[in-house]
Amino acid sequence: MSGGAAGRIAALNGELTLSFLTRIAARYHLGIRDVLAAVTDVGGLRNLTGMLYPDSEIHLNAQARDRVAALCHVPQHVLEQALPAWTREEPSGKYGMGPVGRLLRGGEVVAAWGPACPACTAARTGREVPARRYLAPEQRVCARHQYWLLYLPHTGGLTVPLGPCPEVIEAQRQHARLLHRSPIGAQAFEVARAVTNSWWEQPWPRQEHAWPARLDATRPDGADPGWWKVAARDLITYPETVALARLLASRPLQQRAVAESGGHLPYRLGELPALLTEVAHELQRSWLVHRLAAVTHGPLFTWAHSCVLTHADPTPAAQQKLWKVHSSHRPRPLSDLLPPPESRTDSGQPEPRPVKRLRGHSLQAEHAFERGLARARAYHQQFGHLAVPKEDSFGDYPLGAWLSNLRTRHTRVPAHQAAALHALYPWWNAPWSTLWQRTWHQARDHAEAHGPLEPAGGFPTTSYSLGEWLYLQCTRYPALHPEQQRLLAEIGIDAPAAAAAHPRRRSYAERFQVGLAHARAFADLHGNLASVAQVTVHDGFRLGQWLANQRNYQRTGHRPLPAGRAQALTAIDPWWNPPWHLKWQRHYYHARDAAAGRLLRAENGFNDLDDSGAADWLWHQCAMYAELHPEQRQLLTTIGITTEVARTAREHPRTALRAPAKHSARKTEGKTSQAEMGADPAASAGRRRTRRAAEPKRPRESRSRLGHRPDLRPGFETALAHARAYAAEHGHLAAPRDTRHDGYPLGWWLFSQRNRAKQRARDKLSPSPHLTELDAIDPWWNPPWDTVWQRNYYRARNHVEAGEPFDPVARIPAPSTVLGSWLTRSCLQYDQLHPEQQHLLNALGVTARTAGQWPLSPRPRPHAEALLHARAWAGQHGHLCPPIKTVHDGFPLGEWLNRQRELAKKRSSPSLTQQALAVIDPWWNPPWPILWQRAYHHAHTHPRHPATRNWIQNQQRGWLLLHPHQQHLLTTAELVNV
Repeated sequence: MSGGAAGRIAALNGELTLSFLTRIAARYHLGIRDVLAAVTDVGGLRNLTGMLYPDSEIHLNAQARDRVAALCHVPQHVLEQALPAWTREEPSGKYGMGPVGRLLRGGEVVAAWGPACPACTAARTGREVPARRYLAPEQRVCARHQYWLLYLPHTGGLTVPLGPCPEVIEAQRQHARLLHRSPIGAQAFEVARAVTNSWWEQPWPRQEHAWPARLDATRPDGADPGWWKVAARDLITYPETVALARLLASRPLQQRAVAESGGHLPYRLGELPALLTEVAHELQRSWLVHRLAAVTHGPLFTWAHSCVLTHADPTPAAQQKLWKVHSSHRPRPLSDLLPPPESRTDSGQPEPRPVKRLRGHSLQAEHAFERGLARARAYHQQFGHLAVPKEDSFGDYPLGAWLSNLRTRHTRVPAHQAAALHALYPWWNAPWSTLWQRTWHQARDHAEAHGPLEPAGGFPTTSYSLGEWLYLQCTRYPALHPEQQRLLAEIGIDAPAAAAAHPRRRSYAERFQVGLAHARAFADLHGNLASVAQVTVHDGFRLGQWLANQRNYQRTGHRPLPAGRAQALTAIDPWWNPPWHLKWQRHYYHARDAAAGRLLRAENGFNDLDDSGAADWLWHQCAMYAELHPEQRQLLTTIGITTEVARTAREHPRTALRAPAKHSARKTEGKTSQAEMGADPAASAGRRRTRRAAEPKRPRESRSRLGHRPDLRPGFETALAHARAYAAEHGHLAAPRDTRHDGYPLGWWLFSQRNRAKQRARDKLSPSPHLTELDAIDPWWNPPWDTVWQRNYYRARNHVEAGEPFDPVARIPAPSTVLGSWLTRSCLQYDQLHPEQQHLLNALGVTARTAGQWPLSPRPRPHAEALLHARAWAGQHGHLCPPIKTVHDGFPLGEWLNRQRELAKKRSSPSLTQQALAVIDPWWNPPWPILWQRAYHHAHTHPRHPATRNWIQNQQRGWLLLHPHQQHLLTTAELVNV
C-alpha cells in the first residue's frame, strides 16, 4: 500500500476532513456513505447530521476520530497537524453517546478551500484521486504545475491551467514576497481585493484589454461566458490585486497621501492626484486617473479616508481601522452569485428555485432606507439641499437624525444607497459641517436673486450676518477644503476675490435714521424720551438699547456723538440726555402730568394730588431743593415748585412720609448725591477717570455675534414655537429654568437668551435682532429684575383675575403663604423697586399709598403661623416628618420644614424657631436621613404592613451600622427585640 505500512493512508497538509475520508473510501473501494456509516455507527444507526454535498465538510467527535485513525492507521496527533478541521468542533449526536459526525456545507461556513493540485496529489499519494484543501489566497496558484485552484460552490472545485497567463504565476511570487516582508501584507491584500472586486462589478471601460483577454484565455471549453465571468473573478483580478496590495502596504505612499490631503478629509479621490497617479502607474492603466477622480465612495475611497483620519491618531487600535474592510465592500460570495445545479421533477421539468436573500442584505434596513430616501427627496424638492440640522424633523420624520447617522458611517453605506443619495444631492456627506453648507446655499440664493457678490466692496447687498460669514470665508480661504473653495468659486469668490475682500460694515447713518424715526414716533405718543427704558421695544425696534447707546456716546466721549445727531435728538426732546439720572426725569414727567391743572399746596404736603407717588416725590424735591441742579429747579418751576413753595413744604413736614430726611442722609452718607453729581458732572467724570486709571485694565475679549447668524435660525424658530405655545397657555414667558414644554427645554433656552442679552448690554453691543420676536410674545420676558419676582407677579395677577380674595391692606393673602409673602416683600420694598415694577403693582391695586400702610417695624414673627401648622400636623400624626410636598390648610408645611432643616445645618446653635420645633418633635431634624425617620414612623403606625416587615428585617441585618439613637427608637417602640 502506498504511503508506508500496509493500509496506512496519509493525509495531505491542509486537507478537508471529508476529502480525506473520500480518499480512504476510494482506497478500500467503498463509497463515501459507507465510510461515514462505519465511522458514525451507533447500534446499527448512523449518528450523522447534515446533508452530503460535493462541497461539504465534516466535523467528528473524539470517538469518531478514533475510528478514522484506526481505519487509516495514522496516529491522531499526525492527523491533527494535517487536517485543520480535525478537532475544530465536538458535535453532539441524535442517538445519545457514541461516535458523532456533523456535515457542513459551503466555503464561507467553514473556511476558504479549493481543489488540490492533481499532479501534486498524485505525487504525494501515488493515486490519481481528487482532493480538496483549505487554501489561503497565496496558495491558489500551483507554480510548479501552473494551475489555478478555483473554488466553485456546489462542486469539488476546478483546476484552471495557467499556461496562457504567466502574469498570474508571477503575481503569486510577488504575493508571497509581500507576506514575508510586510506584517500588514495579508490585510493590504484584503483591501486590494475589495477594490479590484468593486471595479470588476462595474462596466468595464473600452480601454480595458487585459481582463477580457485573460478571461477568454482561461475559460474552459464549452463554459458559458457569463457564468465564467462570475466564477473566475478572483483568478482574473489576481495580478492587479497583488500589485495594488503592494502599493497600499507602502508606508511612503500613505505619508504622501496624508501630506497631499493638507489635513482635510477627502470628499472625492480627485483631491489626491498623486495617489491616483501611482495606482494607475502600478496597474499600467493610465486611464484610471480620470476614472477614479470622481469617486466619492467605495473601498479605495474608504482606505484613503481612513489613512488621513488615522494619521492624527497613531494608536494601534486606530491603525487597525485603516485595514478594516466593511461588509458593504467585501466581495460577494460565489455561492450567492452562482446558482446551484438545476433539479428536475419526475416529469423532467426543472423545479422553480426559491428566491434567496443575499447575505448581508437586511430587508428591514432596505425598507427603512427607502422611507428615509423618500423624505429626503421631498425635502430636497422643497429646500434644494440635504444640509438638514441633526435635531430637525421633516413632518413627523426625524430626517436630520437619519441623515446624521448616514453621514457618520458614510464609508460603510452600501454602494447602491450611496449612489442614490449622491444622485439626489452630491454633498450629502461633505467633510465639513451642514451649517457651512446651509449658509453657502443662502449665499448662492442671494447671488441668484440680487446679482454677483462684491467681496471688494464688503458685500454691500447682503445682510450683515451673511456678509460677515462671507468675509470670514475669505479670510480663511487658503485653509478651506478644496471642495469648499470650488463651491465658493461658483458664487464668484475665488482666490483673488477672497484676497481683495473687505469686511461687511454696518451703515450707522442709516441705522441712526431708523432709530431717530422710532424715537420721534415714541415722543409723539408719550411726550418725551425719558420714559424709554433700556428694554423698551417700539414696533419691533430696540429703541431703549439704541437710545442708551446714544446717551453713552454723548456722556463718555469715547466715541463722541456727531453734533448733527445730538441736535436731532434734542429737537425731539430737549431732555433726552439730562446731566442727572433718568429716573429723576421720569418722575418729573409723572409729577408734571399729575399736577396739570391743579393748585399745588405745599403746606399740606401736596396731599391734594390724586397720585400719592407724585406727591411724595414733589415733597422730596422740596426737601433737597438746595442740592438740585439749577436746570432741575427751572423744570420744577414750570409745575409751580418755586423757592418759596419749597421753603413752605419744608416748614410743614408730612406726617405720612417715612423719615425723608434720614432716608436721604442714609443714601448720601459717604458718597456724592445724584444732584451733586448732576451739578458738577466734570468732577464726577474726573473721579471716575482717576479710579479707572488706578485700576489695571482687563484685556478685551473678542465677542461673537451669536444671535446674528442665519444658520441658527431653524433652531431658533423651533424654540420660538414652543415659547409661543407656552405663552398662549400661561400668559407669560417667566418660565422656571427647568421648564420643559413638550419635551423641549424651554426654561434653559430662555435662561440662555436672557444671559446673552444682558451680556451684550454690558458690553455696549447692540441687541440681537431676533429677540424682538420674544418681546412681541411677552414684553417682560427679560425684565431688569429677578424672574422669580415676575413669576410671583403673574401668580398674583391670575389670583386676582380668578376672583380669589385679594386685599393688600387687610393682609389677604396671608403673609405666611407664598403669594402673601411675596406681596409683603413688595409692599415693604416698594420704594426700592424698579419704576416698571411699581407700574405692574399698580395694576394689581398696590400703590405707594397702599404700601405705605405696611409698618416697617416691628415686623410680625415670620414663623408664628408656620409653627401653628406644625403643631396641628404633629397633633394629628404624632411627628414632624411629612413629605416635602405636604400642604396643611394651604400652607406648604413640607417645604418649610425642609428649609428649616437646611438652615439648621448651617447654624452652630438652634434658632428660636428650631427650638420650638424640637419641643413639638424632638426628632424633627435627626442626624440620619429623614427618609429613615419617615419609614420608622410608618413602621410604628403600621407594624403588620408587609413593607414594614421587610424594613425591620433590613434594620436587624444592619443593626451594628445604626446610630445609637436609632437603635433606641427601634427597641422602645418594640419593633426590634435585642
